[in-house]
Amino acid sequence: MFKWSAWKPWEIVAFGTLAVAGLSVALMIFAAPEGEEDWEEFKVKNHCVSLAQERGGRAAGWRCDDGEVHYRWRQQK
Repeated sequence: MFKWSAWKPWEIVAFGTLAVAGLSVALMIFAAPEGEEDWEEFKVKNHCVSLAQERGGRAAGWRCDDGEVHYRWRQQK
């Protein structure tokens, strides 16, 4: 199966698709900016309140006075 001439076309497409998907996931994990360095400052400046505090329970997101609910991709606090 590892000889190039012995591979069937569907195997080449399948392994190529898996390789592209794996590289895409690795790129998203390691190269994507986290954007967390200014979150604490933004949260204080815009008076953000955790939806978990507002509604109780385990609700995700932060309601800010800019009229939007902001969802952090890692929900640290």
